[in-house]
Amino acid sequence: MKMAGKGSHNILNIRGIIDDGKCFHTVRELRWSDRVGCAHRGSDTVVKHGRDETRSERQRYHCRNCNRYFDDLTGTIFEGHHEPLNVWILCLYSWD
Repeated sequence: MKMAGKGSHNILNIRGIIDDGKCFHTVRELRWSDRVGCAHRGSDTVVKHGRDETRSERQRYHCRNCNRYFDDLTGTIFEGHHEPLNVWILCLYSWD
């Protein structure tokens, strides 16, 4: 038990040095290298539509083609989860 508590403490310290904004920026770069495409139909007639109310780092978009809204995480494995993105990145990193 003592070891698990100590390990958890180390993970929390590591989590503190990873910036959620940088994680979102990296997701955007990996997902859309040239131009943002609609997460629903793939159209490139997309405009920025503000930021998420709960996570200001998360960019929202509006597709003018299908008239739907989406954000950086729509259609990814991170969509719909309540943990911050940096926690998921840490989990994926430590899984390797």
